[in-house]
Amino acid sequence: MLAEAACELFLEKGYAATSVADITERAGVSRNTFFNYIPTKSDLLWTSVDDAVADLTEALAGSGTDGDAVAQVRAALLRVAADVEPGPVALAFANAEPMGVGEELEESAARRQAAVGRVVAGYLRRSRTEDLTAEVLGTALAGAFLAALRAWARTPVPRPPLPDVLARALDVVRPG
Repeated sequence: MLAEAACELFLEKGYAATSVADITERAGVSRNTFFNYIPTKSDLLWTSVDDAVADLTEALAGSGTDGDAVAQVRAALLRVAADVEPGPVALAFANAEPMGVGEELEESAARRQAAVGRVVAGYLRRSRTEDLTAEVLGTALAGAFLAALRAWARTPVPRPPLPDVLARALDVVRPG
């Protein structure tokens, strides 16, 4: 409800001209309710991706550290991508210019990419991958995840499943 109200307003007024008060009024909730669930205005766009990052953290925490660690990360990324909904973030990427959200969207994307990179690099380190290699692979795999998300969001409906787009992006980042 909050995300829908925000997206409508971003399209009508632009991102910068839309206040949290505008969003809460449109959604019929209080400002306190907004901030109980959403830290910032831009975070409204990312709820399904943030859920995926949390799921990735759990999936990798529960994974063993034996075997091909990069293959396990790849499998975990594909699993969590299957749950990402084509909601506000896809709408924002597809309509960044009319919504006036381009700069904020890219800054928010960079924060998510860094979060995914930290999760992946941490798992790779626990899997006995050397620090520099873990950092580089974590950053590269996170970059593939965000690049796939952008490409998927900008693809006209009907979109292919996000995991299909992500698999292509991950193929670019094969170590070796």
